Amino acid sequence: MLKKIMINNYTTFLNKTEIDFSATNYKFLESENVGANRILKGCLFVGENASGKTKILEAIRFLLDILFDNKENDFLFKKSFYSEKETYEFEYTFLIDNQTIRYYIELDLTKIVAEELYINDQNILKRLGKNAQFTFEKEKNFDNVSEKLPFLRRIYFDTHFYDDKLLNKWFDYMKNSVYINCYTRKAHCYTDESLLIHDYLNEHDVSMINKFLEQINYPQTISYGKEKIDLKGKIQVVIDNNKKYVSFNKNGTNIYIPEIFESTGNVTLMQLIPSFLHAIKNDCIIVVDEFSSGFHNELEESFLKFFFHYAKNSQIFLASHSTNLLNNTILRPDQIYSVTFNPKKGSVLKRFSEEMPRESQNTEKMYLNGVFNGMPKYNKHFKD
Repeated sequence: MLKKIMINNYTTFLNKTEIDFSATNYKFLESENVGANRILKGCLFVGENASGKTKILEAIRFLLDILFDNKENDFLFKKSFYSEKETYEFEYTFLIDNQTIRYYIELDLTKIVAEELYINDQNILKRLGKNAQFTFEKEKNFDNVSEKLPFLRRIYFDTHFYDDKLLNKWFDYMKNSVYINCYTRKAHCYTDESLLIHDYLNEHDVSMINKFLEQINYPQTISYGKEKIDLKGKIQVVIDNNKKYVSFNKNGTNIYIPEIFESTGNVTLMQLIPSFLHAIKNDCIIVVDEFSSGFHNELEESFLKFFFHYAKNSQIFLASHSTNLLNNTILRPDQIYSVTFNPKKGSVLKRFSEEMPRESQNTEKMYLNGVFNGMPKYNKHFKD
């Protein structure tokens, strides 16, 4: 599981910033929201627009992209806009089978500058510019290493770490991960499996989706196939007979409505469910930007509680403007960070648990009152 991230001189994060996902001393939601070794099963980032919330999620996605995507990554727009320093840094700390794995990477505008990989503080990989060394079973030196691709990626694809179980389990954890943008309704995964709803239903029975909808008491079910609608002869809708559609049936009716006529919330819901079911089955990370787009607050809560209950060691990282999620029945204070942009310091984080709110306190109200920072102050009173 992902235990900690360090980012430095990255986009809006001018200064070195650590984001910790270790559980603190809170005891409530312990069995649901806390995974192995007391690593949290997820974290929410809140704050005003353009404060840096999405950039944190993109820092997680960046690691997945550079290790598993086939496309060439653009390093230019990752460096902080507010600094003269030429390089920027990431460090990712994972805890896998009680072993600490720490990966560090430094980049400039065009290339990778340095890399290091540690297992329990023992350095097994180091790279400076085009020269690299991998010390595993025996020491190997490399020169003319690609400046555009991580050396770690090369070692993995060339050797699979010589079948080392720990390192391969770590890579499987990352490779199974998913990035979702709820605004665009796109899910990006790093295996050959597609988690877009149509691709998913072409490979899986629709009953899996309907079972999930039943578990959360959602008042609809779906079908998947070729549809044609004739509303009692009054309206005829011709649908492409070569295309399959997800259709929605409201409980208590016998009408199935194809997705092209459905609400934004229902269409977004269908794009999320395959990724959630995937994370229940496979330990991984789900990164969700713009979570809550089109969702009622009761649905938000049900989604997260389902995930925390059934996910064993998967983690979910969210950015949202929905303050309904700031509730001690859904998330612990150590699972929430506010993000504030300071013109002199860049993006600044504050973990809700730093203020030590009690379980009985209303953390949503405290946030709205400015206790945890990250609360915008827009003018709401206008006079001519």
